Amino acid sequence: MAENSFIHYDRLRRLQGFRLLLITLLLGALLVFEFIWPEKTASIPISIYCFIVLTYLLTIFYAIRLKKVANLRRFIYRQLLVDATLIAILLYLTGGFYSLFFPLFYMIILGGAIYLQRQQVISLLFYCTFLYLLVIFFHVHNPLPGFVPLQPLLNSTHKIVSHLFFNLAPFYLTAFILQLIAEERLDTIQRLQEVTSDLKDFRDLNRHIISSISSGLITTDQGLRINSINQAGRAILGHKPEEILYRPLPEVIPLPQSLRENAPLAQQRFETIYYSPAGQRIVLGFSFTPLKKNQRRSLGWILIFQDLSETKEIEQRLQEARKMAAIGRLAAGFAHEIRNPLAAITGSIEILAQNLPEQDQTHRRLLDIVLRESTRMNHLISDFLSFSRLESREQTHTDLLAQLRDIIFLFRSQFPRIVFSESYHQPSFSIQANPEQIEQIFWNILKNATEALPAAGEITISSRACKAEMKDASPAPATTAHEKNGTTADGIEIEIRDNGPGIKQEIVDKIFEPFFTTKDNGTGLGLYIVFQLAQINHGTIQIGPGNDGPGGTSVRLRLPAAPALLTPDNGKGNTADEG
Repeated sequence: MAENSFIHYDRLRRLQGFRLLLITLLLGALLVFEFIWPEKTASIPISIYCFIVLTYLLTIFYAIRLKKVANLRRFIYRQLLVDATLIAILLYLTGGFYSLFFPLFYMIILGGAIYLQRQQVISLLFYCTFLYLLVIFFHVHNPLPGFVPLQPLLNSTHKIVSHLFFNLAPFYLTAFILQLIAEERLDTIQRLQEVTSDLKDFRDLNRHIISSISSGLITTDQGLRINSINQAGRAILGHKPEEILYRPLPEVIPLPQSLRENAPLAQQRFETIYYSPAGQRIVLGFSFTPLKKNQRRSLGWILIFQDLSETKEIEQRLQEARKMAAIGRLAAGFAHEIRNPLAAITGSIEILAQNLPEQDQTHRRLLDIVLRESTRMNHLISDFLSFSRLESREQTHTDLLAQLRDIIFLFRSQFPRIVFSESYHQPSFSIQANPEQIEQIFWNILKNATEALPAAGEITISSRACKAEMKDASPAPATTAHEKNGTTADGIEIEIRDNGPGIKQEIVDKIFEPFFTTKDNGTGLGLYIVFQLAQINHGTIQIGPGNDGPGGTSVRLRLPAAPALLTPDNGKGNTADEG
């Protein structure tokens, strides 16, 4: 027989409570129905009171002992043996062969059939039979006639045998039936436990599958009221479960008008704009699938959705990259086709200006205008050529701070009325980059800073250690200053800050877009080229309002250290400031 793994302490406590109640009722009945005693007995013998006290004391002992028992089945078996002995004593005290309490042996067999193995039940059965025969033997040969008076047995041996048969035969038959029922019950419980375990494993598997899905999953009823949502869905939407469950789906996710008016269409893909509780704009792509109990009955809908924001951003960048590539090819061809005739025109105008009489001021002024506009057109063509030639070049170990100091020296000489303040966290810093492209980055940034200042002003240049992000060397247009999916490395941050009129917050996100400019004569390609060159050399750049009061613009360029300098202890002496 299988082990009775379903035996629990709570069930045993209830069984002991029932045992105590049964003893109280049965023994209390002795006090009420005194007619079961011989007529010559005027009162209940003191032995009955002793038996009652003994039974209660054993019950209390069992209750206390139960907390320390390790083998419950052995404990139950011993307890039933003691109970059978107590029942035999009760039979002897209450009339022996004529006692009315023989059916209490059925309780022993019932408890054994429920909780014990077959061999233990059989041993209990024979033990109860032995005790009953022992009671009859003591009835015939009463060892305590003065203490426990018993009525003489029937004179007819036939009647005694018949009485024994009608007591023991049902007893054995009941034990056999109870054992069959107990075995069937055990088998049923075992199968039920196996099915329950399988269902639990299946439920856990489904829960793990749903929780492991990276896509959001929502189930609704036929009226699109939300019944459940998985962990990924809560993370995408930014809501707690109690904020979503049992709410109409359109109140949580804005659905297209076609879905609001009609039932959801299965196997079709939809997109919508969702704003999280934190105000983040998210592009959600979702589809509906019927939630069916069977082929004919539908319980509701399954909504599967993903955050497409990054995908849409990548698509937008690819489109911009294609557009910029086409414009670059056009710009290169356009610049080459125009630059040669423009050079001829400029040279011709300069020759004409040299041969023009000094008194002819009108024509000289016109020639100066043509030369000035030709020069401006030449700058425009140069910007287009730079735009079309954005590509990765040979990168070497370059002392970034030394190169920056040389460029500032040139600007200080060219703009003597502007104060250039320099502050570096260390004398030198080596990076892996193309020196010409790094020079072009600093040159464009400082040029914009000087153009933003009035005749006099101040430009502050500083450096500090930081955690730079290693970027892919391939250029890709972007409209934001921050990039994702980089690997962290020790690096340097160069900040160039001016005290000019500053940049407006509402145009910060557009500042790196190609052809976006706030200048009257600008092409909108300078900062775009700076952004692309920073990425080509594994860096990032950020432009925003200054942090030293109203006005001013702050440009922060982050570049990683050269690979040979990236050691586990690198940068420990400097305090990294992310800003």
